[in-house]
Amino acid sequence: MTVVFWVLTLLSVWSSGQGFVLLALARKPVPPPPSGPRRRVSVLVPCFNEAKVLRKTIDAILASRGVELDHVICVDDGSTDATRAVMREAVAHYGDVILVLGQRNLGKAAALNHGLTAVTTEFFVSVDADTQVLPDTLARLLGHFADPRVAAVSGQMIVGNRRPAQDFVYAAQVHEYETANNIERRAFSRMRRITVIPGAIGAFRRRAVAAVGGYPEGTLAEDAHLTLALLLAGQRTVHEASAAVLTEAPDTMASLRRQRVRWATGKTQVLLRIAWPALRRGGIAAMLWLYLLWNNSVLPLVSVPSAVLLPLSAVVLLLRGDDLPEVVAVAVLTIVVNYGYFVVSRRFARSLDAAGRAAAGLVAARTSFRSTVVIPVVGSWATWIAWARIVTGRRGAWDKLDRSGDVQVQPVGVFDAD
Repeated sequence: MTVVFWVLTLLSVWSSGQGFVLLALARKPVPPPPSGPRRRVSVLVPCFNEAKVLRKTIDAILASRGVELDHVICVDDGSTDATRAVMREAVAHYGDVILVLGQRNLGKAAALNHGLTAVTTEFFVSVDADTQVLPDTLARLLGHFADPRVAAVSGQMIVGNRRPAQDFVYAAQVHEYETANNIERRAFSRMRRITVIPGAIGAFRRRAVAAVGGYPEGTLAEDAHLTLALLLAGQRTVHEASAAVLTEAPDTMASLRRQRVRWATGKTQVLLRIAWPALRRGGIAAMLWLYLLWNNSVLPLVSVPSAVLLPLSAVVLLLRGDDLPEVVAVAVLTIVVNYGYFVVSRRFARSLDAAGRAAAGLVAARTSFRSTVVIPVVGSWATWIAWARIVTGRRGAWDKLDRSGDVQVQPVGVFDAD
């Protein structure tokens, strides 16, 4: 039991310690987005059964300012609902700026690669069909391409559900997105090494994507796979906090579980596929791969069990009287470090997203015990399922979630990040 206590304590403090490092990097002032000439851009929208949400997404894209839209390329990946009819209605309303492509159901990566064949502009932006951009989002993303070394730029995703079925699931993801945007992405952007340009909102230099072969197929995380391929090719990836979008997140436990199994499986698939190229390259590439493997595919396996076993082992040691002063001191230190990181990081991340949520007309999410623990618990369970699928060779699918269609941009302001 002594060994269990000390090992789990080390894991717990290490996890919060690396969080404090990222927080220190994220807290440094962020320069304003680069300004430059109006750039011509294509927008890719991959679609599979998106009839409920697609039109609002297209409307938001066409309301963009500060850019010249070449085409909004909607790729129908074998939808079985009225998605194609929505596309035709958009063409009738907006004209030739909407380009409709179709294919049999081959998956999201294949749909994006199909769309890339129609891109003729130097830059393109990918937007999920359930995600709505704000008027200045595209322009703020494209400003970063003034640096010729930048290959891709991620935007600021904000959970935009207005009538969630389960409030604690909604609140949990609001807090998770705040942390991912305002701590992790800000920190990695300082190193010019964003590890995932999300499918929901990302801008790319077309030639850089073409040089790595387009969107990699065969995994469930094509966005992470492409981003890491760009990094291994020596490209730079950054984050633009003021390029906000509203995206629809799962609002029930059932849909959250499905999403997290897909995410965990996809991320682990990608990390295993790039293991040899990353380790062979060595240096920062190898260190980044080890960081991602540990935090995405290993640590979640033990995070929930350790949350139970750590206090249990401490109680056992205290009852036995073994190394009493040391156990008490270490237990108190562990609580202070972990709780301190939770409070400081949550407060910092929430403060930076407050302006964006207000500009989008969204209310603050209510914190509860369930909303605090649901993401770690589901994430740990999903990671076990992911490894089981990979080891047994079970293939996954796009497994797109059903849409509610309750995300709506309200033109009440423009998000300005600090």
